Amino acid sequence: MKTVLGKVAALAAAMTFAATANAEVSELRLMSQFGIGYMQLTVMKAEKLVEKNLARAGLPATKVTWATLGAGAAANDALLSGSLHMAAGGTGPAFILWDRTRANLDVRGIAALASMPNMLVTRDPRIQNIKDFTEKDRIAMAGAGSSVQTIYLQMAVAKEFGQENFRKLNPLMVNLPHPEGLRAMLSGSGEIRSQFTSPPFQNTALDQGAKVVLNSYDIMGGPNTFLMVWTTSKFRNENPKSYGAIVAALKEATDLINTDKRRAAEMYVAEGGGKENVDRILALMSDPQVRYTLAPERVLRYAEFMYTIGTLKNKPASWKDLFFPDVHDLAGS
Repeated sequence: MKTVLGKVAALAAAMTFAATANAEVSELRLMSQFGIGYMQLTVMKAEKLVEKNLARAGLPATKVTWATLGAGAAANDALLSGSLHMAAGGTGPAFILWDRTRANLDVRGIAALASMPNMLVTRDPRIQNIKDFTEKDRIAMAGAGSSVQTIYLQMAVAKEFGQENFRKLNPLMVNLPHPEGLRAMLSGSGEIRSQFTSPPFQNTALDQGAKVVLNSYDIMGGPNTFLMVWTTSKFRNENPKSYGAIVAALKEATDLINTDKRRAAEMYVAEGGGKENVDRILALMSDPQVRYTLAPERVLRYAEFMYTIGTLKNKPASWKDLFFPDVHDLAGS
């Protein structure tokens, strides 16, 4: 009898261990940032697309929470600490974490979000191109030092002044989230008269008299991925259903945006408390240079530059090295 009871107890313990080992997270912690480049995440949150796909996967009780952060570096910190399961931001911070976690957490991209031009804009009439910046000038930039705009500027500087001088304008960078950087530049009351930013902030600046000094598409030779989402292999492997729900929600959101941009614009404006104008956001989204696609575009060239200047210690052989297999069937580059 004792032997039978012992076997039953052992079996129950094994089943409990297996259930625990196979259990997925009870709370899925996601994030977004400021700007229309994160439109898929806005739609996912508004339409509860992650919750819908979790329910389809048999996880209807999983709680989904969203945080709003101001830069990719902050997203990386949150992902590493375990307070987030998915980070979102520019390609620069994502590839830096890919590089530094290859031997352990193995961070890679889930998918791209958007390709859109980023612009260095200024209200200083003296500045016509990057050669006109002096040590007294300041450039507002979200995530200065590690952001996607940082790398764009370093690429332009390397081309203009030689690769050994790629950090020449780094001392001019002031780390401010896009909305704060815009306010600082437009106020005219401080030392910040330029900003390297993205839609819709650069468009607001241009509407109020700023001019373009540099366009990221000119630097990259055409459209390229500006924003993406990423996570750890550990999370992906241990939570396949939750991860799958994120991927499915991203696909649904992307399809919705490309099918009905006005509806997406309305969600964006509602998310921001109605401070923006729907028609204006729709016009920005409809710019032929703006693409909402999960396919990474020109990311390999970007990562190769980061490797060349020493920001990355590992050189990707393909764009697929930087992303999980879920998007490898897309026309990336």
